[in-house]
Amino acid sequence: MPNYRKLRDPNAEYTMRDLSGETMGLTGERSGPRDVEITDVQTTMIDGNYPWILVRVYTDAGLVGNGECYWGGGDAEIIDRMAPFVVGENPLDVDRLFEHMIQKMSGEGSISGKVVSAISGIEIALHDVAGKILEVPAYQLVGGKYRDEVRIYCDCHAGDESEPESNAREAERVVEELGYDALKFDLDVPSGHEKDRANRHLRGPEVQHKVDIVDAVREAVGDRADVAFDCHWTFTGGSAKRLSAAI
Repeated sequence: MPNYRKLRDPNAEYTMRDLSGETMGLTGERSGPRDVEITDVQTTMIDGNYPWILVRVYTDAGLVGNGECYWGGGDAEIIDRMAPFVVGENPLDVDRLFEHMIQKMSGEGSISGKVVSAISGIEIALHDVAGKILEVPAYQLVGGKYRDEVRIYCDCHAGDESEPESNAREAERVVEELGYDALKFDLDVPSGHEKDRANRHLRGPEVQHKVDIVDAVREAVGDRADVAFDCHWTFTGGSAKRLSAAI
């Protein structure tokens, strides 16, 4: 998390975007009549494969910061409750506002889970609007650019995820038609061999089903793409090790 008080040499003279008709230093000290203030925090949900929560922090300077929460229910309601904690504050005070939200929500589990997800959405939006105020990309505020491009993978979901052939067809399509060179498939899908769905232990036939999916995907793409598989914490540690060895 960046310390916004250390963004510049305090003895140097810098000018950033004039938001009030007056000159403002990079520390946020302003000779004009007012500082930038947060006026509102709003959320919207995009219903895709999951309910994705987007966050916007509005300011009286007309600048808007955009953030995103981890998907799932409850985030929007938590953000609505936290909005009064930051409205009227300076959006450049990211560290202080982050700690303020943590403290105000401490009775509701603000060091883990959905509350942290909601706080992170506001924090990301604060970084974004801070970058707009300072006229630099937000990544410059958290250590700078490390690379020019970021490799991405395609999170694949086949028509019938339990069928190895269906996964293989999807892998082929994603590589050939979409041009990806990295894929990910889920292995915590029904195999038809489960005896007890409340048991996280994998039996032999279930392990073999996962191996069949992996083999089918690998055969479909060959060396054209790297392939990853996700188990979503579904299996016991022992079963996960057994599956890893098998594939």
